[in-house]
Amino acid sequence: MTDLCWLCQKNNTLIYRSANLSEEEKSKRLLEQEEHLRVVHLGRSLYNNMVTDAKRACKKNNIKDLGPAPPCSRPMSQHYSFDFAQQVHLPSNPLQPGPLYFLVPRKVVLFGVCCEGLPKQVNFLVDEAHTISKGSNAVLSYLHYFFEHYGLGETDVNLHCDNCSGQNKNRFVLWYCAWRVAVGLHKSITLNFLVTGHTKFAPDWCFGLLKQAFRRHAVSSITELESVVNESAVCNQAQVVGKEDGTAIVPFGDWQKHLKPFFKPLPGIKKFHCFRFHADSPGKVHVQEAPDSPEREVDLFSIGVCETQLPRTPPKRINPPGLDLQRQMYLFTKIRDFVADEWKDVVCPPPAPTRAET
Repeated sequence: MTDLCWLCQKNNTLIYRSANLSEEEKSKRLLEQEEHLRVVHLGRSLYNNMVTDAKRACKKNNIKDLGPAPPCSRPMSQHYSFDFAQQVHLPSNPLQPGPLYFLVPRKVVLFGVCCEGLPKQVNFLVDEAHTISKGSNAVLSYLHYFFEHYGLGETDVNLHCDNCSGQNKNRFVLWYCAWRVAVGLHKSITLNFLVTGHTKFAPDWCFGLLKQAFRRHAVSSITELESVVNESAVCNQAQVVGKEDGTAIVPFGDWQKHLKPFFKPLPGIKKFHCFRFHADSPGKVHVQEAPDSPEREVDLFSIGVCETQLPRTPPKRINPPGLDLQRQMYLFTKIRDFVADEWKDVVCPPPAPTRAET
């Protein structure tokens, strides 16, 4: 199944209905669709070329697994793609009991970062009690943790993601990339966005294998889900963000407040698809509307800021919210009966007030 591009659907519908139009109007509609597909092809070719180069770099350096590796310890380029998948629910059973269909079990958010050079994907399993949002703070927290614990130590990194402005295409992700380059964690970064409606890429492949395995197994807890993910395919690896009891493993940082005093927004960010950062131009981003468009340099530093003023310490942590008393009661009274006995007190324990409620 391919992505559904609304612009393609609109253009194709107009072309189908153009039988009684003038030749000039027909040509105009065809040219609009041809230009759209040309840009799509350029973006896809750029992605494929970066993946090919990443695989070649791993083979040349005899890299067969993910890190950790110290930043900039290998003079090479590597490619990573990241995305959210549709959330799953626990408990899950291939022979789903009828009543469970109408209930809302415990939710688990999935976020994947794929190293296409190997290929290998780290899947962050985010229990409902640890879900802060799907916004930029979450994306940057997972990305930063990935680079620290799974990165290959490359000097130059190419990133691909979809065009979702709330998660990826926003000022905070740009600021984070500029910050990483300015403080020496990478020599250069390119951040590339696939055209909306044409965003199928490696994370979707890994998520598909994960979901196939998930549907074949009875899964009650995060621990069982972790095993299913690890056994789903050689390309998949699980990283639990936090346990059901509130124990946090992957820290959430307030990257927005951490970087805001030092950077300013990029005007017209939504029209650009390619962004490039380099250590020779700290705080600056080179932007393109398409891979073959002219580059334009934009300064992201706020007035009077230079790279020596940037923070080297991690951002302030955001504590997981936990489950409110109402949600705990719902899980305990409605969902507990469907959970395997050994996990009942883990997934659906008796309700207890959270710190915020006390």
